[in-house]
Amino acid sequence: MISNTETEKIYNVVRLLKGRKSIFFITGAGISADSGLPTYRGIGGLYNDRTTEDGIPIEMALSGQMLNQRPEVTWKYLAQIEKNCRNASFNRAHQVIAEMERRFERVWVLTQNIDGFHRDAGSRNVIEIHGNMHKLICMKCPWRAKVNDYSRLTVPPACPKCGFTVRPEVVFFGETLPAIECQILSD
Repeated sequence: MISNTETEKIYNVVRLLKGRKSIFFITGAGISADSGLPTYRGIGGLYNDRTTEDGIPIEMALSGQMLNQRPEVTWKYLAQIEKNCRNASFNRAHQVIAEMERRFERVWVLTQNIDGFHRDAGSRNVIEIHGNMHKLICMKCPWRAKVNDYSRLTVPPACPKCGFTVRPEVVFFGETLPAIECQILSD
């Protein structure tokens, strides 16, 4: 049941948006935490300790440098993250944002999340600035695929075309943001 305070907040938002043509949402870990996804750090975070079980910070384990030098380390932690996210799904907040697309002229979502929940909920105008963990690409050839579950992948997975290491289409620590998404954002 929605409290009077929550109802009042909803009405205030509706009042503020009335007559607007464009809405731009910026989302991060908080929206998907309500789906049961753990954050990397913070209350209930996967990596609250300063180092991983391999004795390195999670930011180093999930860096582009580590992926290039020791892909098995990066994939070990990617597989852990994916396993913790596997049975989660988008939540009501994702649905509300998707519904707004049908009610306003221009609605865009910029998300830092790599879970794909905004698109799964029905949003079309989504900038996944850090990528999507379910899209895999070869680091050498043009092979790409979409996977919903990492459990059947070898660690690290190899490209079925050329045998080189595969990676999720995400931005790792130390990598630059994707040019296409940045261009969409600037337009």
